[in-house]
Amino acid sequence: MSRQITMTFGNDFILNKLRKKHPSVKLDVFLGNNNQYQIVDFSGHTNIFQNPLIFNIDYSKDFTDKFYFVNYTYFNLDDDQKKIFDAYIKKMQETYKDDKIISFSILHETVGKKRTILMTTWNNYLDFKHWNLADSLMSLSEMSLNYKRI
Repeated sequence: MSRQITMTFGNDFILNKLRKKHPSVKLDVFLGNNNQYQIVDFSGHTNIFQNPLIFNIDYSKDFTDKFYFVNYTYFNLDDDQKKIFDAYIKKMQETYKDDKIISFSILHETVGKKRTILMTTWNNYLDFKHWNLADSLMSLSEMSLNYKRI
């Protein structure tokens, strides 16, 4: 996996325009709750988006683009919460497969609030929902966004 992920949001028109203008770039497309596409370039190459969201990758475990569902959980951590988060991630490195997580990555926003993001990939929404309901780390989160591959 590269050291950055870039993404944008749009409709069919924007997606088709990007694919026509950049046919060699592999774009992963997901659908969120708002019926807009999340268009993602996991390659880390030169940004092709007009209004990109860019995330630096601090850590990645077993990333593959073979997943159906992705969740981004955002954290704005103080020093004490950061210790809890780091301890949780250390444990997660050993147990994530037991929770049916395909892969996970720790990201940071490059602009704005510069929050920490836990990106988890899944085979389906139900696996994520089961983990999310049982997971204590989520109490530290600011927001959680879900997208399914189309």
